[in-house]
Order: sequence, then C-alpha cells, then structure tokens
Amino acid sequence: MISKSKSLVFPIILVLYEIATCLSNDMYLPALPSMMQDLSLNTQQAQWTLTAWFIGSALLPLVMGVVCDYYGRRPTLLIGGLIYIASTMACALAANAQGLLIARFIEGAALPSMMVAGYACIHELYETREAIRILAFMGSITVLAPALGPLFGSIVLYLSSWRGIFWVIAIWSLINIAFLFYWMPETYPPEKRVPIHLKNLFMQYVRLFTNRQFMLLILVQGFIFSGFIVWISAGALLVIENFHYRPMVFGVIQASIFAAYIFGNALVKYLLEWLSVHGLIWAGLLVSLFGGAVLFAFAVLFPDAFYPLIAGMAIYSLGSGLCFAAFNRAVIEASDEPMSVRVALYTVLWTAFAVLGSVVASLYFAGTVRSIAYPVALAALIACVVMLFKKKS
Repeated sequence: MISKSKSLVFPIILVLYEIATCLSNDMYLPALPSMMQDLSLNTQQAQWTLTAWFIGSALLPLVMGVVCDYYGRRPTLLIGGLIYIASTMACALAANAQGLLIARFIEGAALPSMMVAGYACIHELYETREAIRILAFMGSITVLAPALGPLFGSIVLYLSSWRGIFWVIAIWSLINIAFLFYWMPETYPPEKRVPIHLKNLFMQYVRLFTNRQFMLLILVQGFIFSGFIVWISAGALLVIENFHYRPMVFGVIQASIFAAYIFGNALVKYLLEWLSVHGLIWAGLLVSLFGGAVLFAFAVLFPDAFYPLIAGMAIYSLGSGLCFAAFNRAVIEASDEPMSVRVALYTVLWTAFAVLGSVVASLYFAGTVRSIAYPVALAALIACVVMLFKKKS
C-alpha cells in the first residue's frame, strides 16, 4: 500500500530531479562561446555536445523498460541517478572535446532511468484526468529549466566558469536523488515482476509499433517538440554570437519564451472542464501552428527582425504548453501493453525527435533568423497535417 503522503510529494521531487537533468542542457547554453574558446571547439562541435546528450538519451529507454519490470521502479531510477551524477562531474572535469562528448553521451544515457521509471510511477498512481493535471503541473515546473536555466547559467558563468555550471547541476541532482530515496514509492511490487522474456518483449514492441493511434500521436507531439529543440540548440548562438547580446540577455529572452509554456500548462486544469483530451490537443496544436506562421511570415518579410522571432517562439511555446500533458496521457492510453513498455517506447521516440531537432539545428543553422524560423514553422505544419491524417484514419 502506497502512503498518501508519498503519492503527493513524489511528483514534486521527481520534477525537481527532472529539472536537474534538463539543466544539463539549458544551463550551459550561455557558456557555449566560453566552452568553445576553452576547448578550441568550432560552432558545429559545440552544438554536437547537445546532440551527443540527445543520442545517449534515445538509446537506452527500451532497455530501461525491461529493467523496470525486473528490478522495479525505485532501483532503476536511483541507480540511474547515481550514474547521471557521476557523468555530470565528468563533464565538469573534461580536458578536451572528446572527453566532454563521451561524458555528455553517458549523461544523456542515464536520463531514461528517470523518464521511464519515474513516469511509469506517475501513470500507475493516478487516473486519467488527475494524471493530466499532475503532468501539466509537472510540465509547468520542468519548463523552468529551459526558461530560467540560461539565466542561472549566465550567473554561474559570471561567478565561475562553464565547469562550475556542471558542478552546480551535480550537487542539485545528488540532493534530489537523496530525497527520492526516501519519498519515491514502488508502484510495481515484487509479486508483479516477471523474468525477462526477449521474445515476449519483442512482440510487445512490435504491437506498439503497429498501433496506429499510439504512433501517430507520438509523431504529432514529436514534431512540435523537435521545433522546440531547434530553438534550444541554436537560439543561444543566434542571440549571443550573431546579434551580440550578452548571455544575461539571452537568459531573459529564454525565460519570456518559456513563461508562455508555463501559462499554457496553467490553463490546462481549467480547459479540461469543458474540453475533451483530444480537444485540448487540437487547441494547443492550432496555437503552435499560428506561432509557426508568425515565424515564417516575418522571416520572409523581415529576415533581420529579431523581436518577431521571439514573439513567434512565445506563441509556439504557449500552444505546446496547452497540449503536451494531454499528449502524454493520450499516447499512454492508446495501448494496453505493459506500462513500462509503453513509457519506454514513448521515451525513445520522444528523444529521437529531440535528436532530429538538434541535428537539424547543427546542419541548417547559419547564424540567421530564417535558419531557426523555417524549421520551427515546418515542424508545426507537419504536426497538424499528421494530426489530420490521424483523425481520418
């Protein structure tokens, strides 16, 4: 029996740990120019430090699903957390580009232990509408990482160096893992656990891959998410390197964009009173599409205008905040396969879209507004087209 106190406190501590994992990307964005100078990196190599993290996080979720079912949710998350802390410390100690890339890859590879085990617990603890409210609440807190991370990073950078940023994240993570050790419930008790049967596991994933509703919902959300990652991967370089603003200014800009996401999440609990889950998804998609249209129009007409880019990204962010929690639950409820399997594949595909956005930014970013605006607008358009296709299927 899971105590009521643990079921109430656990989501808060989990999301604080999730912020720590997100900060390993967002907090060091203002330090990219400093890191480039210290380790003799070019722009593309600096962006690959982001891509390495996303690739690592995309590779292990399927394994984490099996581990969760065999060893339980708690051990999976806690041991993965210790690996994350160690790899973050390795980032702080990196002496060259190769060492940093390896440490970043391992850091990303430790992330699925939190995503799969932690969110499997959330979905097992709560019913549908309560779960969406909890996920929206968690999303509004998690987004503080990309919203305020660059600002915090610029402060640490001013007081210390880019290495100090990773030390701060490692200490934060260690504190949260200590709290999770006490507060995290085990929603998959020993009597439910089964030996690992690779054939059964393979068939479960096959059934998920062939589940049209499951896959199409992930595709829609994934394209919206990839647009976000384009901005996260290239926004700092555009603001600091090309528009010559200080890192602190980029922190303020990032905070304003993600404040819109937080506002969207805050609206979810009210909109659920009169919108269905899919109605909420469509509302968010249309707002994001409008944001993409603003980005595209101003990039075509005024390619050197900076503030319309920020406005378009804020609108895009608002739409994402409206629909991401509903997407999360709708994807999970689209199948009856074991919870850990569903969450694992969802995490793989989610992070695969993060890799896509990061790679697009690495290859396409040319120091111009258009090289960010066009991919983000295209991502919103593709998401809406896929959603229309899902509705007709």
